[in-house]
Amino acid sequence: MKHSRLVFLLAVLAAFRVLAQQGAADLPPASAEAKIARGLMLEHEGRRFLAPCRHRSYLNVEDVSDGGKVLAALKAFGLAPGRSLYVELLAVERGGSLQVSGINFVHTAARCLSEIGDEAGWRAVGLQSDWEAVAGAGRLRVERIGKPVLQFEYGAIEHEGERYRIAAPGASLNLAQGLCRLADGSALTGWQATLVLEEGDTLQGCAWER
Repeated sequence: MKHSRLVFLLAVLAAFRVLAQQGAADLPPASAEAKIARGLMLEHEGRRFLAPCRHRSYLNVEDVSDGGKVLAALKAFGLAPGRSLYVELLAVERGGSLQVSGINFVHTAARCLSEIGDEAGWRAVGLQSDWEAVAGAGRLRVERIGKPVLQFEYGAIEHEGERYRIAAPGASLNLAQGLCRLADGSALTGWQATLVLEEGDTLQGCAWER
């Protein structure tokens, strides 16, 4: 057990040296605006690390959110020593440390999930996983169990504070910032979704940015 811990810590230190030398070119930039950092989050001896997707490296994670709400939410969702999570966090990378300020998407799968194409701006899933909506490039696609697929075209996304509205003739997808958890416990997101269809359905779900 001691040997495995030593190997892990040496790997982390080596990764920090590589990042310092190479400038971490493909990782979230050190800018004033947070970006979405994707990877596997793990906890070891009271410290948290992110292993970015497609990188054999680790970043030390520092929670800079109000009251440490990001780390608290991850722990409540299941992050613990020996149990990793796939995470998409709002973060800024500085000097080998990842400063996280918000949650976009978290999944219990301890592996990097495949990404949707660049045209997808938002994705929403029903609380019971009974519907799904994907919005991007002016098109909103809605799939529901046992019903025909619906497709709509929309213009500019409306934005006010921490709320977004994707409105199209026949449907609107409303997004409000706030933690949301699927009923089966498989995913946690940073956005709550309400899908309103002209035919009469109002559906609740979780959403995240792509």
